[in-house]
Amino acid sequence: MEEILIAGGKGRLSVSGAGFLHLLWTPGSQVNLDDAMKSIDKMQCLSDGRALPLLVEISDVSMSSAARDVFERAKAVSAVAIVGSTVVDKVVSAYMGRHDFCPHAYFTSRGEALDWLDSLASP
Repeated sequence: MEEILIAGGKGRLSVSGAGFLHLLWTPGSQVNLDDAMKSIDKMQCLSDGRALPLLVEISDVSMSSAARDVFERAKAVSAVAIVGSTVVDKVVSAYMGRHDFCPHAYFTSRGEALDWLDSLASP
């Protein structure tokens, strides 16, 4: 599994053996517009342009309005499972899930998020 550092080390991006993208933002990071745009570009590179499911962990991460807008409009993935731990994380997730082009859900448990992504792949 190839792992790429993104946004000057604020995050790590990889493709799991199960076939989904995994984006882990370092707790305490501040994600800006440039970070968001570069992470989407890297997602598209790692997935060879295919829309894969995405597991993103945002616990204790601050995200600019511009970054949230870019993520909310990006059609680089087929589903989004966001894992967070605070009320702010939940609000960020709700904002980014306003689109209707793919399923989107918020979780406080990584295991539950993975189960949800697996359920989407099941016939």
